[in-house]
Amino acid sequence: MSNYSFVQVNQFQANAPGWNTIGNVNWQQPDTNTFLLTNSSDFQVQLSFLSNTTFRIRFNPVSSPDYSVNRSYAVVNYQLGTVTVSATELPDNGGTLLLDTGNIQVKVGLAPFGFAVYNGTQLITETQLGTNAIYSNQAIACIMNSPEEEVYYGLGEKAGSNIQKNEYTYTFFNYDNFTYNDQTTVPGQNVVPPGNQGGPLNPSGPLYNSIPFLLAVGTQSLYSYGIFFDNTAQSYFNMGCSDYSDMDGKYYFGALYGELDFYVITGVADDTHNVATSVIDQYTQLTGRAAMPPQYALGYHQGCYGYWDSTKLTYAAQQYRNNQIPIDGLHIDVDFQDNYRTFTISNVKFPDAKAMFDNLHSMGFVCSTNITGIVSANPLDENGSTATPYPTRDTLLNLNQQNAPESTYKPDAPVQPFIFNTRAGEAPSPLIFLANENYGTNSPTNPNINPYQQYYPTPASPQGSEQLGTYGFYSNMCDPEVQVWWGLQYQYLLETGIDMIWQDMTDPAVVPNEDNDCDDKTLPLDLMRYDYVTQQYQPEAVIHNTFAINLVKATYNGLTTLKSSEGFKGMYNYQKRNFIISRGGYAGVQRYAGIWTGDSASSWDFLSINIPEVLNIGISGLPISGCDVGGFANGPGSVNIGINNQNAVSITDPELYVRWMNCAAFLPWYRNHYDGYTKSFQEPYAYGDPYMSYCRTYINMRYQLIQLFYDTMYECTQNGKPISRALFLNDITDPNVFGISDEFYVGKDLLIAPVITQGATSRNVYLPAGSNWYVFDIAGGQLSAPNTGGQNINWYVPLGLVPIYVREGAIIPVRGLQQYTSQLEVNPIHFFIYPGANSTYTLYLDDKTTTGNLAPKPVYRTTVVTTSNLTNKRDITFQRTYDNYSPAESNFFVELYGYTTAPSAITINGLPVPAVNGEQLNSYYYDSTSEKVIINVADNNSSIVISVTS
Repeated sequence: MSNYSFVQVNQFQANAPGWNTIGNVNWQQPDTNTFLLTNSSDFQVQLSFLSNTTFRIRFNPVSSPDYSVNRSYAVVNYQLGTVTVSATELPDNGGTLLLDTGNIQVKVGLAPFGFAVYNGTQLITETQLGTNAIYSNQAIACIMNSPEEEVYYGLGEKAGSNIQKNEYTYTFFNYDNFTYNDQTTVPGQNVVPPGNQGGPLNPSGPLYNSIPFLLAVGTQSLYSYGIFFDNTAQSYFNMGCSDYSDMDGKYYFGALYGELDFYVITGVADDTHNVATSVIDQYTQLTGRAAMPPQYALGYHQGCYGYWDSTKLTYAAQQYRNNQIPIDGLHIDVDFQDNYRTFTISNVKFPDAKAMFDNLHSMGFVCSTNITGIVSANPLDENGSTATPYPTRDTLLNLNQQNAPESTYKPDAPVQPFIFNTRAGEAPSPLIFLANENYGTNSPTNPNINPYQQYYPTPASPQGSEQLGTYGFYSNMCDPEVQVWWGLQYQYLLETGIDMIWQDMTDPAVVPNEDNDCDDKTLPLDLMRYDYVTQQYQPEAVIHNTFAINLVKATYNGLTTLKSSEGFKGMYNYQKRNFIISRGGYAGVQRYAGIWTGDSASSWDFLSINIPEVLNIGISGLPISGCDVGGFANGPGSVNIGINNQNAVSITDPELYVRWMNCAAFLPWYRNHYDGYTKSFQEPYAYGDPYMSYCRTYINMRYQLIQLFYDTMYECTQNGKPISRALFLNDITDPNVFGISDEFYVGKDLLIAPVITQGATSRNVYLPAGSNWYVFDIAGGQLSAPNTGGQNINWYVPLGLVPIYVREGAIIPVRGLQQYTSQLEVNPIHFFIYPGANSTYTLYLDDKTTTGNLAPKPVYRTTVVTTSNLTNKRDITFQRTYDNYSPAESNFFVELYGYTTAPSAITINGLPVPAVNGEQLNSYYYDSTSEKVIINVADNNSSIVISVTS
């Protein structure tokens, strides 16, 4: 019987009696930036500086711990800047070690151990006296003070409709939490405490992705810091929730196993950052930043578990094009596989997959397929034959076809990737662990069920079972050698024409079976897996959250290796950028993938959490995330539309669907995805008008604004700022913005206020103080009167309307409408420039698809656009700051709003510009109806200055 199990948040209480403290310590300085604090039992805390604003605390509650190894699944950069630390011991309060970097001062208490961080006289954060490095059995924790003005964000993917994380308790344990129902596979058992109602509004349950990064902001004193707790076991943050103990004025974080290893990152405002975005910048330097994705990743996507053959898939593609609904991506679930054999293609359902992909590519589509971490143990293919080879498995294993758990490796197997069935405290087993992934139940309308689904080790279910899924083996994903093997398995799919990878079931998601106790819906927690950090085998419980990030890392590196290889020259995917959309991960997963937020249900509750969930994921360093728009599964927001084969046919309620589609049009990952085995349809064209038109309007706007999304993604690669931003990230000096959960920015100046309430006909939109605001009109019509910031504006919001504002002085790039991101080779940018304050904007251009944007000589162009208001004149400057790419367009347009009369003169680089129809290069015209000046500018100079005299 395993001693390891999932532990609910109420059962981990760092504030309860029974924890041990490190007590009094002496200090020594083994090197310039590192300090050791040692107690009488030779327990040691290591404090080391990574920069003048960031330090690390390590505490392993054993005598004389070894801190010499720096290996992490998350951290890639241990030197964030130059460090100069002065150390002074002060005699106050039993002894204090003052560590001063010039930017921050860390006061380390010696009797007992603790620390406080200052910036001058401003206290940034401090530990609770004597409870800052505590331990109990194998658990470790740290308790911090929480002043009233402090609000909290981040923590990655968490449920709940409130953007702030105050007064809740959270756990980090990658978990297959279907529809966020917080249930286990044991009847009556949940992963939330007794008396708690599971669901999307309850943030205390575990979800699919674990990023234990906290962003704190002092709303009155305007300071900020981050805590990154680097621990891959089940961990916890209690942010002042007193449900189980008195947590007034404090919060804690901790884990069941492993080290107390955390980073304190303090924010410093400068010309680029406020104190909060400074923390995000440093955190994404620590854990790595996302690379530029192909531009199609920021377009609109459609998925369906139930595009079970090429006819259904190509029908959806054609309907999108016929109805002029822009779309880039189509996503094919495990239906694509030959009897759920990962990395294979069904020849029955997709008989000529390469020709199908060639056709879809010619229509402007890119495609993914679902790849889970399992390798099927089923000896039978979709035709019931054992003769069809499955190289991923058969080159390595002697498969026991009657009793798969008795399978063994071949003597000449070049690698042994699959996890042995060895349990903690037991002798090593020569047998391979066998698990089961469940994909639901077949739809009566699907004639192509894999007919020879078998269950091992006892094939009690007959062939032809309606249950979908497979038994199979999982790989030791933390082993670098296994990662290389896994990555190379994608060769056939890439050669066939797959564009991107959809990484699913990453927890990994396992259901109980005859042979294994998997009540936690994942690998047994006593199963021994290889751990790269310690380079030893560890129980699954100790390294549980590592599987997902190493799975996507292996996929990413494998795709990179294959696409850049000599063998791929001349092929469709040669030197194409990777894009992976993953269901799970750990801190640092942004280096390899974006994420979607798991299996949502059709409900207004899920819509209400969509914005704060994505915004906090972005704050946690991961810029591309989104939900299954419309809901993957049926829920309270589903409606029945009839009966088919004695089964009710359900769809998402049209009102909920339209509101959700319109909201998600401004969030980074925009994919409508649903379970076609339980729902009739979810594509916008299937709803018909007016709902289709309501959806199309904002999908169109997404494509017209695609350059804004792309440029903001580029900014993220440089400084970590997310694409979709919580209001306080841009307007931190406005005290009213810190709790707003239903508005957000795209970039720094476009304010989005979707409708997320059932039956709503009006909503208030708060406009941040310090700026004037204009209603945004993508059609470029006459500006409405400016609205002063710091107030609520009440909108009438009929179905199909999203209130959008643009900040005064903003520069917004708008392109002509396309049906997919690469449709028009020539599609000049129109820069919408609004009256008001001076502003800057960085434009990023590349070929949108290939790896040419990477070193050694990156092929891209950046241009900084600035506006300067002078007396009776406005200058607009376009300055190329990196210039190694030439776009297809030879010109761009500048549209200046708010001119009630025509300008008296315009020059470009000192030369007069004629007032003609604006069709010729370097000319302009004045639109009196829209009260704007439109300038057609030849893009033929690295520095262009446009001067407009009133």
